[in-house]
This record gives sequence, C-alpha cells and structure tokens, in this order.
Amino acid sequence: APVTKSTTASSDAGGGVTLYKTNSGLKYIEIAEGEPGANSPQYGQLVSIAYKAYVKLPDIKGQSQKLQEFDSSSAYLIKHGNGRTVPGLDEGIHTMKVGGKRRLILPAKLGYVTGGLGPLPVSPFGRNKLNNLLDQMVEVKGGNVVFDVTLRNIISDEADQGYYSDGSLDPDDFQRLRDNIQRTGQEARARAASEGIV
Repeated sequence: APVTKSTTASSDAGGGVTLYKTNSGLKYIEIAEGEPGANSPQYGQLVSIAYKAYVKLPDIKGQSQKLQEFDSSSAYLIKHGNGRTVPGLDEGIHTMKVGGKRRLILPAKLGYVTGGLGPLPVSPFGRNKLNNLLDQMVEVKGGNVVFDVTLRNIISDEADQGYYSDGSLDPDDFQRLRDNIQRTGQEARARAASEGIV
C-alpha cells in the first residue's frame, strides 16, 4: 500500500496556479502531471530526474528577492528514500509520475539540513554559491530552496535487498513483531533481575 500524506491545495499561488502543501511544510506546484497510467517511484528504486535548483530569500527591507539559481542537471540519478537526498526533494518526487514536472518549494527544515545531501553542484563555483546562499538564509532567518524537477524515469534496482518499503505491515506481521519485542524485553528484565542488575 502506498504511503499517503495529507495534502492541502489553495489557489493563492497567483495566476490561476494551485499551490499544494503537505504536512511536512513542503509546497509544490504541479506543472505537468506526467504520462497517463505512469507509476510513481517507490522507495528503493532508482529515479532519474532533470532539475534546476534555486534559493529564494525572503523580501529584505521591502525589496523583493529573486530566485537565485545555483545548480542544474538534465540527468541526475538517485536511490529514492536512501536518506542522501535533500528531504524535500525526496518527498516531492514520491508522488510524481514519469514525465511529470513540479516546482518544489522547500522550507529550510527540508533543505540542506546536514552534510552529504544531494544534489550538490559539480563545480566548486556552484558549491560556493550554494554555501553563500544557505549562509544568507541563516542570516535572515528565512528563505526557501526551490527545485524545478522533471521525473524522467524509474528503474527497479536489481541489487535492492528489500530494505526500503512503501507498504505497511499486515496485522499478523505487526502482532508477531509486537510479541517478539515484548518477549525480548521480558527476557532481558528477567536476566537483569537474576544477575542483580535491577
């Protein structure tokens, strides 16, 4: 069963565009829905995207700030759900269809929150520009990372060992897991008591 997240839509994006917002704070505009009948990526699959990445600083002293591009790629491959992608980008592509296009507007908490998250600009100039823009976001205590992304392809990873899953446990598996955890806890408490640890 696919993961479902609550999404609200509003028409306040201007120009007749609908702005969607998820519970996490991710906002997106659906530019093109993708191919009819196309699948959405599942965690653990390889996903090919094309993107342009920007930082949008908040208005400063009444001056409107423009999108500042720091990176782009026409073919970027990621392992969906592996924790090495910017969280808002990973969430934003999860419900896209192949051929779909979206503008993802990430709050700071869904952006570059830790080292090692991609995509990162290839050139030192691009990485320096990104670092400077992120420093400015911290300085003004606001702003968004924005991705214009196209989902190009989804590829099943033949080497995947099933560590990623969109499904939830069925009731029997959940009960078995619960029983195992409770039994292990009881055994550990009994062992601790017999050894005089507790």
